Amino acid sequence: MTKKKKKNKEMKFFKLVKSTSFQRLLVIVVTWLILSTVVAYEAAPVKYKLGKGDISPYDIQAPRDIENSIRTRQNAEEKASKLPPVVINIDNANNDMLNGAYEYFEGLNKLIVKIYEDNKYRTLDEKIQNFDEQGAYEVLYDLKEPALALLIADQGGENFQTLKSIVIKEIIPELTKKNLMEDNLAIEIARGLETIREGSAIEPLKPIAVDVLQKVIKPNSRLDEEATNAKREAYIESYIKENPVIIYKDERIISKDDVVTEDKYEVLKEINYIDSEGKPDYLLYMAVFIIILLLFISAFLYLRNFHPKVYYDRNSIFLICVSILITSFFAWAIREFIPDLSYFIIPVFIAPVLIAIFLGIEAAITINILLTFSFALMVGRNFEFMIMSILGGTFATFFTANATQRRKISMTGFMLGCLNALVIVLMGLIEKRSLDNFLNDGGLAFINGLLSIVLAIGLLPFLETTFNVVTPLKLLELADPNHPLLKRLLMEAPGTYHHSLMVGNLAEVATREIGGNALLARVGAYFHDVGKLKRPYFFKENQLSDNPHDKLTPNLSTLVITSHTKDGEEFAAKYRLPKIIRDIITQHHGNTLVAYFYHKATQTDKTDELNEDNFRYEGPVPDTREAAVVMLADSVEAAVRSLPEKTPGKTEGLVRKIIKDKLDDDQLSRCDLTLKDLSIIADSFTQVLSGVYHERPEYPELEKKKSLSELDNSIYNTPKSNKGHRRDVDNEASSVQPPEENGGIKRYPETN
Repeated sequence: MTKKKKKNKEMKFFKLVKSTSFQRLLVIVVTWLILSTVVAYEAAPVKYKLGKGDISPYDIQAPRDIENSIRTRQNAEEKASKLPPVVINIDNANNDMLNGAYEYFEGLNKLIVKIYEDNKYRTLDEKIQNFDEQGAYEVLYDLKEPALALLIADQGGENFQTLKSIVIKEIIPELTKKNLMEDNLAIEIARGLETIREGSAIEPLKPIAVDVLQKVIKPNSRLDEEATNAKREAYIESYIKENPVIIYKDERIISKDDVVTEDKYEVLKEINYIDSEGKPDYLLYMAVFIIILLLFISAFLYLRNFHPKVYYDRNSIFLICVSILITSFFAWAIREFIPDLSYFIIPVFIAPVLIAIFLGIEAAITINILLTFSFALMVGRNFEFMIMSILGGTFATFFTANATQRRKISMTGFMLGCLNALVIVLMGLIEKRSLDNFLNDGGLAFINGLLSIVLAIGLLPFLETTFNVVTPLKLLELADPNHPLLKRLLMEAPGTYHHSLMVGNLAEVATREIGGNALLARVGAYFHDVGKLKRPYFFKENQLSDNPHDKLTPNLSTLVITSHTKDGEEFAAKYRLPKIIRDIITQHHGNTLVAYFYHKATQTDKTDELNEDNFRYEGPVPDTREAAVVMLADSVEAAVRSLPEKTPGKTEGLVRKIIKDKLDDDQLSRCDLTLKDLSIIADSFTQVLSGVYHERPEYPELEKKKSLSELDNSIYNTPKSNKGHRRDVDNEASSVQPPEENGGIKRYPETN
């Protein structure tokens, strides 16, 4: 890359950096990033160093409704475990049991008959052993000797048949009605044997019943584990959906000194409250940044399209962004140190009040909406906060915009506090809160209103100085006759001072009629000619005798006259007047031609190459309505003052001619005055001037008297019928004498 290309790139970069558009965009982006960071930081949950089984040193409340999923599943599993399993019947199991019982008793009966018919001399045990080679009926050994002997002697008689009937016709049928499985088989057999009651005739034969049941009773059902598990899982899922364990917003998740159980630990982990395992909630941060970005885009698009003067003015954008950052700082501080009460006392009204005072209602309401929704993310989307902020901010902007007294702004703080408290009380009535909550929360909201206004008033002077902007309060301070520069003007250039007062009256009335800043126009008019302090006697209104221009060339006189705008800017800078006032000082003549000295030069200069531009003011031409009105008022006041006959018709004609000349001379091309505005201005000037230079009655000449005593005698010796009239005439005559014309200059004789 050549040095030339590199240098061109550097020049383009520096040009971009110095451009107003880039600086405006940069400030907006930085403000968005800072506000988003503050909101995201405060919106993110507080983290605790806790582990499973620890004793909690904190009372931790839920920031929102959250489900205790572990506890919900535990409850579901507990309920599911009590569900009956899915059982499948085994084919022919019941028939096999019944058939087995018949075979058992038939075999036993045959064995008993064989033993009975055996004539060999052997014991019963030996006989049993001999005939029961397979040992199928070893239960006979368990019978007591009398019972066994009776059973053999009866040869399967009544007791045997009774036992057989009970087992086959009562016990086994009851058992087959049930789901018999391995795990409940013994229990069900034991229940079936309860049929053979103690003390009954067959009670001694009960071991046989036990033996037959144990041998023939088998499971007639089996558990379908897969189907059972599926059934229980379906129940668990349904239970979880229908019966979740919810920890509601502001309800305690865990209390101080409680053990951190697994389910509570998982809840804390889920809401990112655990410091050891919780990761930054990037999704939360991203959401906050995007939402606030959309709010910024909406707000500044509105300003660009509907209030371009605010949007395209760099200082105005800087002021808006600084107000946002100041309010954000206080919001952060309160959230850090008083988190539980933050949504009652965040001074969100600071920015709207400051912007309303500096830039107007529309911009203030726009920024109030932006901050309301931004801080709502910070305080947990609290509905009370949003209503209080929207209503209070709108109310505050209307009552503080164009405020001309600090007392009015302070009173707005009191009224704003009352409005905040009213909102809290009404919301409390809707939510059925207790009286204690009304008093506590309403009191905090009242303090919020006062605090916001106090902070805004305290910040006003610093912002005025930093951004070189004016407020009605600042303009009133500048309009004070005791201002050092105005006092100098009164003492050193009294003619200019009184001329400025008259211009101020004209400008104020006209500007008010066209919807401009009347107070700014009046104050600008007061200071518009302060540059004449440098050479006061070079200007006609301050001359008492000789005119120093008689000794100067037209070019030099023009230079002296036109320099008073530049000198005025220097005086204004020295006395630290706001830039908007300095602009009126430099623009109040635009680049108009000093016609008198130009004409004089054309009469005296013998050269044909007379440059008209050398006889014009340096400018620039007015770029605001207020500066343009001051220019017109300045020219009109001077012209009408020199008018010989100040009749309403001639005054109006001269006013309209001067305004037309300014328009034709392209002095009003940069301000946004319309032809309708110019007509209104002309009417306003005419009305004010007609009131000042109203027609006076012509007083009759009085005879010259030799002495004051003779004059008094003539008054008091008049006929009684004319006495009152003569007294009025003489009083006027003693104070003001009619002017005598002398070469076109009116001279007022001294009164004796």
